[in-house]
Amino acid sequence: MVLKARIAEEGSKAVFSPLIEKFILNNPHCVTIEMQPDPEKASRDEAAEKENLDKVKASMTEEDLAELARATRELKLKQETPDPPEALRCVPSLSLYDIPKEPIRIPTEVGDINGVKVLQHDLFTNDVLYTEVVFDMSSLKQELLPLVPLFCQSLLEMGTKDLTFVQLNQLIGRKTGGISVYPFTSSIQGTEDPCSHIIVRGKSMAGRADDLFNLMNRVLQEVQFTDQQRFRQFVSQSKARMENRLRGGGHGIAAARMDAKLNVAGWISEQMSGVSYLEFLQALEEKVDNDWEGISSSLEEIRKSLLSREGCLVNMTADGKNLSNTEKFVSKFLDLLPSKPLVERASWNAQLPLNNEAIVIPTQVNYVGKAANLYDKGYQLSGSAYVISKHISNTWLWDRVRVSGGAYGGFVTLILIQVYSPSYPTGTLTY
Repeated sequence: MVLKARIAEEGSKAVFSPLIEKFILNNPHCVTIEMQPDPEKASRDEAAEKENLDKVKASMTEEDLAELARATRELKLKQETPDPPEALRCVPSLSLYDIPKEPIRIPTEVGDINGVKVLQHDLFTNDVLYTEVVFDMSSLKQELLPLVPLFCQSLLEMGTKDLTFVQLNQLIGRKTGGISVYPFTSSIQGTEDPCSHIIVRGKSMAGRADDLFNLMNRVLQEVQFTDQQRFRQFVSQSKARMENRLRGGGHGIAAARMDAKLNVAGWISEQMSGVSYLEFLQALEEKVDNDWEGISSSLEEIRKSLLSREGCLVNMTADGKNLSNTEKFVSKFLDLLPSKPLVERASWNAQLPLNNEAIVIPTQVNYVGKAANLYDKGYQLSGSAYVISKHISNTWLWDRVRVSGGAYGGFVTLILIQVYSPSYPTGTLTY
């Protein structure tokens, strides 16, 4: 009670700031530990393992070697022999009769607020409002595409004229369940044109809908792209994440790279999340120091290109009463957006060269992929494609690549057909 009274009288900063300064900032009883990478460790470990294996082999008799060869053949035969029916029957499974034939139907009402299409889904959400505001990205210049992920991050992690980024995020945390901004790109069935948007997603209690849309507007229109040091951190962090992803998730990078060779939507995604994006970040890290004004202007240009009521779409999910009560806040939000005529689509007719390539990275794992565009051969999409791809991934590929081949695994996706696998350094996987 005494502490509570002090906080009420003096304020939390007056009470806790001296304690933080005394026990944390100026506390001499601390230990600093630095961990330095050893670039030679992997080669030393490999040499030690080889030496140990050579010693073991040298100590083996002819009979030991023959027994080892026999055990290896026996293991390989066991791996390649299909499981007997009685063993397969022990595995839990679903029959077709266990799977509902009818998909779940989401109620959707298509409406209009201030000339903007609005989708409303009347569902029980326990008084939570979920919403997405979608902006058309098709008018964006091609050279600005790799900057879009950093633009999205900057909207949420840079401050406004009146709020630091910390204060802005604290306000979002107090008033809402969170706001996110991210790009979305996909192919359109039956055409080569891409579908590309920036999506602003948020959620709050229905009673906080006014705060939610107000904060969305502040994030989109009031955030200032002026903090050079902060943006430099974004670039360095993004580059480090991409490098880690390249080493630990190279099969995803390979899939994106193949997609970029086969369609425009894949190329756009690769510019914002693949090897091309990593190369962009590496160059941008130097450019931040040499041409910050140019980068800041490019971020503003992206915002100016995206923010418009034209081509905008609002999506909301809540119960009917809360949806009706929220419409006035949506109207206010849309009124604050710039109104400008539709801009001609930018020319994004680009793909990576359709050739084989190898990307050398410092890892002991090889990631291998192969792809083909089935649509070019006249394939028509059917739901069975998803069943087929799952079946191949979980049966033949699993048995051949992981069980028999010794690799980590293999996967198939069938829209474009993509086959890719992380394998051991021996590179045993072949096509």
